[in-house]
Amino acid sequence: MKGIVLASKIVFLAIFGGILCLEAEAVSTFNTIPVQHQKPTLIERNNPFELRFSAPSINANEVADAYLFHKTDGEMGFRQKQVALVSSSFLTELTIEDAQANELEYYLQIHLNNGETITYPSNDASGSPIRVEIVDPQKSERKRRIEETGVDYTILSPDPGTAVSQQDVVVALTLFYDPIEIDTSGSFRMYIDGKDITEQANASDYFYTYSPDDLSMGEHTAEFKIEKKDSAIVLADWNFSVVVPGQTGNASTRAQERQSWMPQGNVELRARNQQVGGYPNDALSGNIRISGQKGDISYSAFGLLTTQEDPRLQPQNRYGLNLYVDNWLELEAGHVYPILSTYTIAGQRIQGVNAGFRFWDETLNLQLIYGKLRRGIDNIYDEISVEEQAIGGAQDPVRSYTLNTDEGGTFRRKIAGGRIGFKKGDRFNIGINVVKVEDDTSSIRLIDDFNDVMAVDPGLANNLNNQYRQELENNPDKLGVRGNPTPRGNFVAAADIKTRFDNNRIQFEADGAVSLLNQDISEGTLTQQAADRIGFNIAEDTENMLDRLSWLIIINENMETLPIRFDEGATNTSAEVFFPTSILAGQSQLGFSYFNNDLWLRYRWVGPGYNSLANRTIRKDIAGFSLRDRVRLFENQIYLTLGYENLHDNVINNRDATTSTINYRGNISWYPSNQDLPRVSLGMMKRTRDNEVGLNNPLVASMVGTSERAAVQNLVIQNEDTLSTPTPRLSDTYQFTASVSKEFSLMGTSHDASINYSLLNTADQVFEYGDSQSHSISFRVVNRFQNYPLQTNIGFNYNNSETSGGLSDVKILGANVGGSLFLFDDKLNIEMSLAFTQNRSESIPLVISNNDTPQLLFDDYYIPGPSANGLVTESNSFMINTRTRYNLSERHSFLLDFKYSNVRNVLSSSITYPNDHLLQLRYIFNF
Repeated sequence: MKGIVLASKIVFLAIFGGILCLEAEAVSTFNTIPVQHQKPTLIERNNPFELRFSAPSINANEVADAYLFHKTDGEMGFRQKQVALVSSSFLTELTIEDAQANELEYYLQIHLNNGETITYPSNDASGSPIRVEIVDPQKSERKRRIEETGVDYTILSPDPGTAVSQQDVVVALTLFYDPIEIDTSGSFRMYIDGKDITEQANASDYFYTYSPDDLSMGEHTAEFKIEKKDSAIVLADWNFSVVVPGQTGNASTRAQERQSWMPQGNVELRARNQQVGGYPNDALSGNIRISGQKGDISYSAFGLLTTQEDPRLQPQNRYGLNLYVDNWLELEAGHVYPILSTYTIAGQRIQGVNAGFRFWDETLNLQLIYGKLRRGIDNIYDEISVEEQAIGGAQDPVRSYTLNTDEGGTFRRKIAGGRIGFKKGDRFNIGINVVKVEDDTSSIRLIDDFNDVMAVDPGLANNLNNQYRQELENNPDKLGVRGNPTPRGNFVAAADIKTRFDNNRIQFEADGAVSLLNQDISEGTLTQQAADRIGFNIAEDTENMLDRLSWLIIINENMETLPIRFDEGATNTSAEVFFPTSILAGQSQLGFSYFNNDLWLRYRWVGPGYNSLANRTIRKDIAGFSLRDRVRLFENQIYLTLGYENLHDNVINNRDATTSTINYRGNISWYPSNQDLPRVSLGMMKRTRDNEVGLNNPLVASMVGTSERAAVQNLVIQNEDTLSTPTPRLSDTYQFTASVSKEFSLMGTSHDASINYSLLNTADQVFEYGDSQSHSISFRVVNRFQNYPLQTNIGFNYNNSETSGGLSDVKILGANVGGSLFLFDDKLNIEMSLAFTQNRSESIPLVISNNDTPQLLFDDYYIPGPSANGLVTESNSFMINTRTRYNLSERHSFLLDFKYSNVRNVLSSSITYPNDHLLQLRYIFNF
């Protein structure tokens, strides 16, 4: 009975214990591969916008996947969205619809096939993501035109977006204005397809109508302008279609009726010839996308097949099928990206099913997911190696046999989970989420001893002589195996609540989760024999209980955090249940929106033992609170934001020192309603990190010409003993960012220009070589020629980063020009760009001086290595990209992509790099 109670307490405490707070963030990675990004100055709510990250030095075949991690200030943690690689840029589109969101935070994470991770920003991407203010759109274009001209209008015919018969075409509108209050120096002009037809129209002061005799079939544009001596203002413009009799009406409505259940979509065939690093990387692929709708039922499907599918990689072929029925059923199957919550899964790709059900006017919501996070990949082993070592005076040497892994494998990782939620409109929403992740131990073949070698791959023993083979046959366990993956199991339970009051002016949100992680489930659940082997006893009832609970999670001695505390007695070891708070995570926040003011208070707590294998972006071992206030001034044209955050680690006091991080942030953005003025955003940040460990090393401090701040170890004297302490941390970081964008017309051309500047400086108070500084500037102009089918762009960026107290210096200079040309009524589109990047780095390594006392470690200190050991590199790279698209008809299109890059080492002509190229032909059929 005690065993049953013990197991029940373990499960109860692990799953349904207290719920606190958390935020998902990604592990940052520092790298020197340049990724360029021009962040938006501001983001308009409810308007889609594109984020583009240019990475000319990254080749498509090197990329496993890429994700944008993003969240608004009202969200608990980052969400993931897969990013598409187009030519040499990673592209994605977002739309911010949350009416309470004031700021967007995001960063890019690129995973390469070689296991390397690249992020933008490159340093501490999750801790210092890109931040952009979110603003409400200014007045509509129509309202702006009315305020500018004093003239309002009503379109009488044809209605925008409709189709009319050729004999029924009448273009007409009526005007509303006060002649005394408007500028009468201009004149009203009417245009059809860019042609001035004012003289042919029937016109009066307040009414214009035009009836063409032979307007051609197809799409047409009507414009009504106010023209002055040196300028023209478009007052109204709209599109309509001319069709044969019987096809009139709204074009989109007719398309829906015509399609009914019939699908629409496209098929794409692609052939690629590519050389990367001197090695060919040719590929063929094809994909299809279809969709259809009838009434409340809609569906879509996609599929991708490629010759790059490799059983030793995660799936390259992709497929999916989606079905939606009104607002009560959402069914996605194939490669899907489910979101339950930040603490469970938030956009990670799985191969399986994601189904959502809504009942009773969305009062009850149910979501279920099932599938696999990754496929199983077998290990590839080297042949058995033999090492002989003579010990003492023994005549026969001692032999050791080792089987090493040449290419590591992975277990198939299965996932199942769900969410049940209850909501009442937008005022109340509560949900419970559960996710189980477990590696399938039978999904791959593993070798644990010599018997497995003979059963799985006898060829691995070909290099063994008869004596060695006989010894291993007699003692199979004598073979040591290195590199086998370890199967893991994970269970997460989470809950969330969201409430809103006073017309959404007051918001409260709370999220929490508890997790269990087993680092090795290969031996199954804990048994009496296993418990006895590690030194304690469990009852048979406990063993049976754990076995019955194994469908949820396998519990054994390999739990990362076991809710059992062992007490070693004189004759036996007993166990008692306790609640491990380290497996908890959660967050709560309260927001007020009054008097053009948005105030948020937030608290979070994440234990070091919290883990979700379905969301590896969670920042653990952190707790603290933050305060953020944003004020909207001058009719939402100026946004002033102030923020304070106080966080610390060591939340369960299991470490010798606690590091506190205090952030102060301020930002002011100008979003003028007058489109002739620029948009401006300025930001400041100060961050202090301190673990309150005093700097102390009198041995190093007493040396002439040596700073105590260069000491390798920090010391403390206790009871006349010299002991090492945790490394002291005390640093201040300052950041300044500025962004300006402006749309303007010059010499008959529309220009969209933006410039960004960033300065990041860290002053380390306790480490001699901890200072760093980075500043960057980027500039981009897009030119749209009104009288020519041409669009051009030019960009420039410069980044200089100094780290290790100036011992490392990296300078990256980049420039690019490009353009798009549209010919033959937009049937032919030619794009071309040329990019140049200069990368120079100088670094001197840090080495440890032992002060000529190798036997004593406490007086070691860091010094710069000899200049001769420094590394200086400089390279210039050139890249040309072209894309040609020809639309043979509405259904058939051909695309030709060409990419060529050249990298040259400036400092050494003996070091050469092969030229890379890409030639790709695509055919697209639309139906």
